[in-house]
Amino acid sequence: MIIQLLLVPALVFAVVSSLRSRTSIRGQARRKILAVLTIVAGVLAVLFPDTLQALADWTGVTRGTDLLLYALALVIIYLVGSTSVRFREQEARLVQLARQVALADAALRHVEAVQARSQQAADQAPVAAHDRVQEAAATR
Repeated sequence: MIIQLLLVPALVFAVVSSLRSRTSIRGQARRKILAVLTIVAGVLAVLFPDTLQALADWTGVTRGTDLLLYALALVIIYLVGSTSVRFREQEARLVQLARQVALADAALRHVEAVQARSQQAADQAPVAAHDRVQEAAATR
């Protein structure tokens, strides 16, 4: 059947393209084109159902609704894979951001601790100098 020759490569293409990185400009354009084509195909299927049946007959599918089901299954497989990749990429970004915040927080705490020690030493220095002066005066 023709439908089998069409569905197997389409399934492989849907899985492979959905698992690709989402950050490239080419990938973003591909997803937008696929979305537009899906919308156009849906509108045409609603406006011209006989065409869908004729396409189903040509591909060896008994009903146009079955052909539509196959197409929607491909779209859903693509969306599930694509969503999975997007969540993994967002999770990786979130981990990286959390690490940067933790490092910045640790650096800030270190700077504050150094400043506090410096201030404490500066506050104690006049008292220590005053004590040394009094000791020196007492030994004279």
